[in-house]
Formats: sequence, structure tokens, C-alpha cells
Amino acid sequence: MEIPMIATMVTACASILIAIMAYWMNHRGETRRSLRKARIDRVGSQLKDLYGPLLVLTETNEKAWSEYCTRYILPLRGDLAEIPLSELEEVRWRTWVEEVFAPTAQKMREIITARGDLIIGGEMPPVVLEFCAHAATYDVLLANWDGVGPSKNTLIGHPGKKFLTYVRESYGSLKAEQALLLKPARGIGRAEFNPSAR
Repeated sequence: MEIPMIATMVTACASILIAIMAYWMNHRGETRRSLRKARIDRVGSQLKDLYGPLLVLTETNEKAWSEYCTRYILPLRGDLAEIPLSELEEVRWRTWVEEVFAPTAQKMREIITARGDLIIGGEMPPVVLEFCAHAATYDVLLANWDGVGPSKNTLIGHPGKKFLTYVRESYGSLKAEQALLLKPARGIGRAEFNPSAR
């Protein structure tokens, strides 16, 4: 009689152990799926709400500035800030500032301000703060256009290619991460994806 009782106890213990392991593995799998879904949602939001719009506006602004320089500054062989503008050149510059450069910079600053929580990393990159400071000075330039000096420039200069490079690289790295995240779960190796990196 003792052997059947021992066998019953062993079977019961094994059943309990199997149930605990199954629960633990299921819980662990659910946690992984939940974390993966949260990461997919965050990366999607970073692309849709911050870096995507920033990239479009930055590239648009870069193209407009390049065309302006090619047509109106390079023929003069100098920096716009150092050249006294004729009346026609000042009207043209003011139109470009009011219609293209300032509105685009202000839109980008608004996006960064509203969605700064989606910035990659633990703190705001200096180049982003530098750009926002530049964009803020357009407000003063436009409000006091007739009272400023002959250069008609913003008080804080644009950070230049550094900002464009930052936005392009950030967008590119998020798109690459999104592609990895959207692969079937079995296709993601630990070496390919590190969720703590962002």
C-alpha cells in the first residue's frame, strides 16, 4: 500500500511542478510580448509624431535654404549677414523669412516642444536645444523687422548641418529598429535588438 501512495504523491508533486512551470513560462512569454508591443508602439509614435514630421520639415527647409543661397547669396560671394542688402534684396529676404524659413522653424520648434518626451535617449540633445533657441529668435526678428540692423538675421544662428544630420540619423535608426520589431518574434535575436538602447 505504501508504493501506490508514494506513486500518487510523486505524481501529484510532478503535476504541481509542471503547472507552476507552465504558469511561469506563460507569464514570462506574456511579459515579453507586452514589452515588445510597448516598444513597437513607442517607436511608431516616435516616428509618426516627432521624427517623421521633423525630417520632412528639416529636409524641406534645407532644400529651400540651398535654393535661396544658390540663387541670391552665392552670386554675391559672401555671407548674407555681412552684405548690406539693397531694397529689392531686403524685400526678397523678408518674404523668404516670413513665408518659408520662420514658419518652418516655428513648426519644428512646436513639434519638439509638444513631443519632446519622444526624443531618443535620456536627455534633450544639445543640437535640438540649439535649433529651438534659433527658432525662438525668429519671433523677435519678425516682430521688430523694421527696427533691426541691416543684416536682418536671427540673434541665434541655425546649428547648420548638425541638426539635419541628427534628425536624419535618428529617423533612420528608428526605422531600422521598427523593421526589426515588426519581424516575427522568432526572427529577433538578442544581438539584433536591445530594448534598453532607447
